[in-house]
Amino acid sequence: MTFYILPLTFTIDTATLGYHHIKNFLGKSKPDRSYATTPDEVYDDVVSDEGGNVNGEFFYKSAIPEVSVVVSSHKQSDQIEQTVKNIYDQSYPLNSVIISDSNLDDTKELVASLGEKFPSLNLKYWSKDGVTSKAGKINNLVKDPEVDLGDYVYFIDTGIDMNPDTITLLADAFSEDDIAAVTSYGVVTPNGNYRSNMYHHGKEWTNRMGKYRKLAQKHRNAIPVLCGASFMAKTEVLKDTEFPTNTQTEDTAFTWLLQRNGHKVGYEPDAFVSADDVSTLKKQIEQTWRWYMGTWQNLYTQKEIFGPKSKAKSLAYTTLAPSLVESLLYAGTVVSLPFLAYYEPNLAQHFLIGDTVLSLMTPAVAPILCGEPKAVPGEIYRTVRHYHQITAYKIMSSALWLASGAKVGFDVVTRKNDKWTNDW
Repeated sequence: MTFYILPLTFTIDTATLGYHHIKNFLGKSKPDRSYATTPDEVYDDVVSDEGGNVNGEFFYKSAIPEVSVVVSSHKQSDQIEQTVKNIYDQSYPLNSVIISDSNLDDTKELVASLGEKFPSLNLKYWSKDGVTSKAGKINNLVKDPEVDLGDYVYFIDTGIDMNPDTITLLADAFSEDDIAAVTSYGVVTPNGNYRSNMYHHGKEWTNRMGKYRKLAQKHRNAIPVLCGASFMAKTEVLKDTEFPTNTQTEDTAFTWLLQRNGHKVGYEPDAFVSADDVSTLKKQIEQTWRWYMGTWQNLYTQKEIFGPKSKAKSLAYTTLAPSLVESLLYAGTVVSLPFLAYYEPNLAQHFLIGDTVLSLMTPAVAPILCGEPKAVPGEIYRTVRHYHQITAYKIMSSALWLASGAKVGFDVVTRKNDKWTNDW
């Protein structure tokens, strides 16, 4: 039974991309409409016959939307200057750059000096006493009447590196009026000892192999999470929709809430960002534990997403439900392998063979589905080279997923779910 269920999300996402490509080939997809790169640029796409008569449709690029950048910081003054430099190198003209801080170190003084060094950024410092959680700071900042935000707000964490066109690509991705937010694609680079890197290579392999899935999820409006470290949202949506504070993963909760409210969430894979990974195995486990706890918490607090009146049925039934079934079966089988090997050796052997085949097949398929066939040889090489680390990650990750689910269930039964939060 397990072997029929495990490729479930792969099948759904592959079918979605296949349908989209066929639709494009048949010419039934809508033409993309993008924004100008200068304030007075206008674009018209006119279809005319041989006599020059217009029989098509005009598409005008609107005046360039104003974008503000909000940098989330918490006792990270040592990374602020490099982050500001990265923002300064962006190709998109910015309305303002706001450092959202907890006011626990010398960040305020540093921002003042950087404001003089980079006057074109309109650099500002923002903090509110008693508010230290990321979600709480975003909610308060957006509603602060003294804060002047542009049409869109780009949220970025301290220490993130960006390609020069990251903000431009994200702003241009709002090609449909009902898109509320757009997420970028990011990777983390190894930054620690052997044990930390062992976990890192498994985590990053999963991230790279799943890149095509967000492309598929975008086409059916079923993206499960906006990357909290790098995403852009419409300011008017932010003012109407607060970030939930009763979870350890406010970015996931916000993403689900947007789709529950009938909004679309976009994805721009070329808006690339990167950051150093955490430095120890302990921090890797703590980070994954928080992510998994937050996911389980959201499944409980936003269970209405599966209800008959939900506006996010695509997210609920084509992404979340299949992923939950698949992950529980997979994680349960991985964790129970020692027992299976003793009591059902044939089943354990078949699972290991099947998992190995799927793992080695994925790097040959995923880049093609992403439209990056040239990346196949490199991904196959990295998979084979780090396969022992990928396997170790799968085991630890499976145990953490099941344990975090049990912990959230225990919190619900003992009525401790009112203490769920992500305070720093």
